[in-house]
Amino acid sequence: MNNQKELNKRSLSFGVNSVFIAVVVVALVGLLNFLGHEYPKKADLTKNKIHTFSDQSVKVVQGLKSEMTASFFGDIGSREKYRPIFDNYKKLSNKFKFELVDPNKEPTRAKTAGIKKMETLVLGYEGKSVKIEEITEEKITNEIIKITRDTRSTVCAIQGHGENSFTDTSANGFAAAKKGFEDQSYIVKEFTLSQETKVPADCSAVVIMGASKALFPAEIKMLSDYLIEGGRMVVAMDATITAADQTKELKSLLHDWGVEVKSGLIIDPVSKMLGVDASVPIIAQFNKENAMVKDFNGQCYFPFSRPIDLTNPAPEGLKSAWIGKTTPKAWGEQNMAAIAKGQVQYDPGVDLQGPLSTAVSVSGKRKDSKASKETRLVVFGSSQFANNQYSRFGGNIDLFLNSVSWAIEDESMITIRTKEAEAGSVELSQNQGLAIFWICVIIIPLAIAVFGILVWVRRKKL
Repeated sequence: MNNQKELNKRSLSFGVNSVFIAVVVVALVGLLNFLGHEYPKKADLTKNKIHTFSDQSVKVVQGLKSEMTASFFGDIGSREKYRPIFDNYKKLSNKFKFELVDPNKEPTRAKTAGIKKMETLVLGYEGKSVKIEEITEEKITNEIIKITRDTRSTVCAIQGHGENSFTDTSANGFAAAKKGFEDQSYIVKEFTLSQETKVPADCSAVVIMGASKALFPAEIKMLSDYLIEGGRMVVAMDATITAADQTKELKSLLHDWGVEVKSGLIIDPVSKMLGVDASVPIIAQFNKENAMVKDFNGQCYFPFSRPIDLTNPAPEGLKSAWIGKTTPKAWGEQNMAAIAKGQVQYDPGVDLQGPLSTAVSVSGKRKDSKASKETRLVVFGSSQFANNQYSRFGGNIDLFLNSVSWAIEDESMITIRTKEAEAGSVELSQNQGLAIFWICVIIIPLAIAVFGILVWVRRKKL
């Protein structure tokens, strides 16, 4: 009888404990779900962080001055498909108002909005609207930039001195950079300076990308007057290897503004260690006090670059700064004959020892200037870093677009832009492949077989 009572008592105790544990587990699960809903945390493990909003998207949305409506025309399934993107935009600013409109339930509204297909987003801002049929962060942010801008800046690219075109889609052209400017709502136009009497008034900034032939004295005079009057200019000067340098007039103009364009070709042995040609130096140091690159965490690649330095002291009234530098192991090769033969080595006392500057900026007003605004000038030691072939590597395109945005004082566009997904690949050496083969095909299966035999033998003896 006593044993029965003790058994019942224990059963009741176990039952109470089980119920208590179940309640605690349910409560913990509920608490975790609540915390997860109220304070969600996500980890982006992709190589290029393609699921993390770019700095550009954050700045653009948080900079909204008025309320923006985002009406997504699609069904519930479509909304769930794009929910992560819409949720991210809503979290950036309370001025971004999102709503779902089902065209099947509200056909009149869909017809009034001109909706032709499901999964269309309509952005509305201060009486203007735009439709987006490809729902990606890049497309949405670009359209937000365009719809929120009252005026559009014009980037004027000089042609006629060996520069590559911004309409050229080949490896050496700048069509990719042109698209980047247009995504920021900039206008890109090319013009021939020799056919003008002065730099066109609608030019927000002038760019000279890789001039290899001499500029006429009248052209130099126009550019000089433009800078003195508060002009904004971005110049990229490539290294000259096989022919005489024909750009001494342009270099002289830049020297007047405190920029010293040096001769030679930058060689970087670190590049070869990474599988890149030594004539493509790695730009790994950035001036964090410079607005153009203060948020840079990666690196850039400057093919066929020459060293760019600053005069000391800077011309009166001007403020100059370096933007990016090579690794310490790089040097500026001065022996052009050795470069042509492909036989280069660092010669102390002759070659320029790294780290070498490859980009500089100058801002301010010259002593003799009566301009109402300050001059802004950016000079690069390579133009090829921004062409279609190299602009996609590292932070190259960001650096070039940022330099123009800085020059025209459009700091809101100085940012790190949306990353693109890349196909992942695994490259193994022969020894690594053999190691994986032995481990996965021989050692592990053999170990499992031996363990199984040992267990069988032991059980047989029992």
